[in-house]
Amino acid sequence: MPNFLPLLKGLDHRNQPMPGDKPELLKDLLTGSGGLAGLVKRAAATDRVARRVQSALPAEVSEHVVGANIREKQLVVIVDGAAWAARVRFEASLLKRALAETGDLKIERVSVRVRPPA
Repeated sequence: MPNFLPLLKGLDHRNQPMPGDKPELLKDLLTGSGGLAGLVKRAAATDRVARRVQSALPAEVSEHVVGANIREKQLVVIVDGAAWAARVRFEASLLKRALAETGDLKIERVSVRVRPPA
């Protein structure tokens, strides 16, 4: 029976290591120029945006922000409940002003999403 699963990099058709391939150190994967390093940088940038959003909001609201990202001048805030989404939408102008004060984040719109239950 043929195997329809995609082959992993460095493995042959039987998912065995190819001759001459050496394992890479995790440190090299995380700091190198490969895709994983870019992913780590993007995750760190997203975390910084989320922390800025949390610091701009009132304490009772900020603890319900689970993430934030910027896409094409749109701030996307992820919260843990619909009621908190309404509160963040209410604070949208405050968020835009607070992030504009830092100078490096130009936000035109704020979008709020509710994280699906786990």
